Amino acid sequence: MLYTYFKDAPHNAARADLLSLWAFQDKLEALRHFPTKYSNVDQLKLHFRQQLDKLAASGFGDSPPDRAAPTAPGGGSFEALLTGDGAIAQGAGAIAVAAGGQFTQIVKKKVQRRDKSADDRAIIADYLAALASELSGLKLGEIDVAASDARREPLQLADVYVPLATHLRLPAQMTLAQWLASDRQRTHGERADLETAAHDSRPVPALEALAQHRQLTLLGAAGSGKSTFGASVLLTLAQAWPGQADRLVDLGDSWTHGALLPVRVVLRRFAEALPAGGTPSCAGDLWAFIGRSLDAAGYGLSPATCQTIRRVARDQGALFLFDGLDECGSEAACRRVLGAVEEFMRSAGRHCGFLLTARPYAWPGGADPAQGVYALADLDDEQIEQFIRAWYAALAKRQWLSPGDAGRKCDDLLAARQRPDLRPLAQNPLLLTLMASLHANRGRLPDDRADLYDDSIHLLLLRWNRQIGADQALLDALAIPTLKLADLRGVLEELAFAVHAGSAVGPVVLHAGPAAAGAPADIGEGRLLAAFRPLLQGSLDKAAIVVDYIEKRAGLLVGQGFRNGERQFAFPHRSFQEFLAACHLAARPDFATECARLARQAPGHWQLVLPLAARLAKAERGASAADELIGGQAVADCRRQRPVVAVDWTCALLAGRQLLEIGVGAIRQRERTAAIAARVAGWLAASLPLHPGDGGVTRTLRAQAGDVLAQLGDPRFDAQRFFLPADDGLGFVRVAADPGFMIGTRPGDRERVSRIVGYRVPDDEINDALTPTPEFYIARHPVTVAQFRAFVEATGYPIGNSDALRDPDSRPVRRVSWDEALAWCGWLTEVLATSGVFAGHPIASLVREHAWRVALPSELEWEKAARGGLAGAVFPWGDEADPERANYDAAEINDSSAVGCFPANGFGLYDLAGNVWEWTRSLLGDDWEKPTFAYPYEANDPRREALDAADGILRVVRGGSWLDPRGSARCAFRDGNLPGDRDGFLGFRVVLRSSPVP
Repeated sequence: MLYTYFKDAPHNAARADLLSLWAFQDKLEALRHFPTKYSNVDQLKLHFRQQLDKLAASGFGDSPPDRAAPTAPGGGSFEALLTGDGAIAQGAGAIAVAAGGQFTQIVKKKVQRRDKSADDRAIIADYLAALASELSGLKLGEIDVAASDARREPLQLADVYVPLATHLRLPAQMTLAQWLASDRQRTHGERADLETAAHDSRPVPALEALAQHRQLTLLGAAGSGKSTFGASVLLTLAQAWPGQADRLVDLGDSWTHGALLPVRVVLRRFAEALPAGGTPSCAGDLWAFIGRSLDAAGYGLSPATCQTIRRVARDQGALFLFDGLDECGSEAACRRVLGAVEEFMRSAGRHCGFLLTARPYAWPGGADPAQGVYALADLDDEQIEQFIRAWYAALAKRQWLSPGDAGRKCDDLLAARQRPDLRPLAQNPLLLTLMASLHANRGRLPDDRADLYDDSIHLLLLRWNRQIGADQALLDALAIPTLKLADLRGVLEELAFAVHAGSAVGPVVLHAGPAAAGAPADIGEGRLLAAFRPLLQGSLDKAAIVVDYIEKRAGLLVGQGFRNGERQFAFPHRSFQEFLAACHLAARPDFATECARLARQAPGHWQLVLPLAARLAKAERGASAADELIGGQAVADCRRQRPVVAVDWTCALLAGRQLLEIGVGAIRQRERTAAIAARVAGWLAASLPLHPGDGGVTRTLRAQAGDVLAQLGDPRFDAQRFFLPADDGLGFVRVAADPGFMIGTRPGDRERVSRIVGYRVPDDEINDALTPTPEFYIARHPVTVAQFRAFVEATGYPIGNSDALRDPDSRPVRRVSWDEALAWCGWLTEVLATSGVFAGHPIASLVREHAWRVALPSELEWEKAARGGLAGAVFPWGDEADPERANYDAAEINDSSAVGCFPANGFGLYDLAGNVWEWTRSLLGDDWEKPTFAYPYEANDPRREALDAADGILRVVRGGSWLDPRGSARCAFRDGNLPGDRDGFLGFRVVLRSSPVP
């Protein structure tokens, strides 16, 4: 018999039939046979056919020649089709029943044997139904108790999925296809404005990127939505394949590839299936793995499914999702898997497309959109709002909440998302889903991510301890009066720590991103039994009950199938494993010393665990752990004792993350913990300008350290003096007069420089005339966000773009116009002249006693400072491009960075190459292709630096930025912007000079 359970619907069966049926259901439940739940009709039809296949395979009669229309009992055709809600029964003797009832069909006629030559269409239909069944459900049961309530209709991925965007930004009117077809060499005059003002640019959607690249690599941190994006695309294709081509509209206007056959490959599973040893793997290994996976999937698919997929892919086309390169283990294992994937891509067929997902650390080259490698962006405010509204609309539609409750909670969560502590969490799709789930079920949100995980884990444990159907709650089934869920959690915490420690392979380095490496580790059934048995009075049977509940209820541990004949389990996400490991670590008596040991052993592997553990340990113990990571001493003291090496700087960064996780407010409340924070900040500040060749860490980690430092309190700047640098010169560096200086590039150097930068040096920078420079002072750094905010708050100045103040305090201010930069200069001149905090200061004396003024530099002053005493050098450090020395595009930071994160030039000045373009007071002209003000440079020409020039005249900008190539990050390179521009790559620094420039 086949028993199928439908959604609530009226019934048309006689009461006697229903009583008999209900009695039989009670007997089945007593025997621990429970209903199968279906989320859609395709699942029902697939399961029905599978049961018929099993009967035929066991020799029960003959299968019909046409499996799409099997012969019904009593003659005629039996084809159970359901459109919409309701119960169904067809054929003689069928019974349709009410809410929660069964569709029972007693097979009275022998089932004919299945035709062995089933056509490709039938095989593919079964495969697609199985794939859609696997992908369509939103697996909230792993993180939300209420979502798994059998009385509730499950949410579907399509209910709440929000299209994701990439980091690449294009002009609003430009398509990705146009950009890819254009000359992407961003040389002089061809710099693509990829990060322009918000109204002029747009982020490139991941779907558009997929449509434009036959091979797309999508990079994203844990929980960023990489796998969900792939699942959404495959699900759409699966639904479009059986003649529903209208579904392809969901893939966007850029999709022109038709209904490709969707195929999903979990690379972690493939890596595990490879034979031991370092022998290269190939495309054939991948096809064999796909075949084995289909056979073991439990959907009863035809043995010919893999060959049929292969044939369809070759002849008609398929989209292959290779999911999770980063989850394959060691670097060698990842290379081995990638080799097979690349060969597969070459050989699968010209009609095929490929989507590969990975965390950024598994793709050392970083994002390169021109080559089909994109990084997923965080969710922006619009996407977060879209998700929240879709979430509560789905809860109302599926009757989880009344429309009124859903509306009120939606408004509440929309307001709560603006909380500064929750905004970073909401930008991550996984954490946003957790937040929404907790908010919907509890009516409140946790305060930080540690509380978020803690509440989520509590919900998942409750999932095990709920009575569902005939199943008892777990604690009732174990029948140990003194046992509590907290005891089970303790075992899981210890287990998480052990498996996390065991999954570290070698000295894993710290990654640039906040998310740790790899995937949750598999835990064998035997290991689970051994872990739970001591807690359960030594009973192996009771431990088996726990494992059985884990298998059936898929909560805090999720079944992963079998390996070597043993059931495997894993935490639903790597971050749950790491949080539970942090819980165990925080409770250890040797917490601080263990943190230091782990940080030095494998900092990348523990980079999420250590901050979470510090937060869980509370301020005093957590700060002590951070102090242990830096040896409990200031960086200057350590340097006097021994050389400081890269791992020391790495530990300092981890210590800073620990303090931020605890909370800066809590740290500053106690004198001891505040002193620890000051020591850690000193370490971070010292680490920023160190090149890896001088014992420093990589540029990406230095950039991250700069942002951590800004939140802790950057000791390089004096909050009591408007955040000017805390040195004797207030950050101003004297540049001596140079009567022999020559601006620009010498004619004889033109070919040499052109070879270095990869394009012909433009005419407007060629000069062989002397351009003497007077004495002046120039700021060590570009003006920072904190310094510009001090001006805005002190004066009430109405800035044109509030985003200018959104970056961390120690980054250069950007999105400021030329006039706004000039206004800052006037304000600083005034406070140096009048503020009591500068009384008697030598720099202030230049203003007060000698009428010096703060101004934007001329391009002559700027270039003199940039060269740092190196006459004729291409870059501020020499002639060889080096992304460890400047934040230009090859540095792959993909954003601005805190000032001073790269080595200084010969004058002790920072960021004159890369990071942000810098305004000057000099004019370029009204056409950057034919500058009005070219060389020779006439410093005494009043028109060249006229402050009252028309707004349509370009001002010279210098230095390049984080999104520009090395050719723009040169000492001599000139470009121009209109004075009203407020771009995300444009900032300024200032000079102090005696010339009467306002």
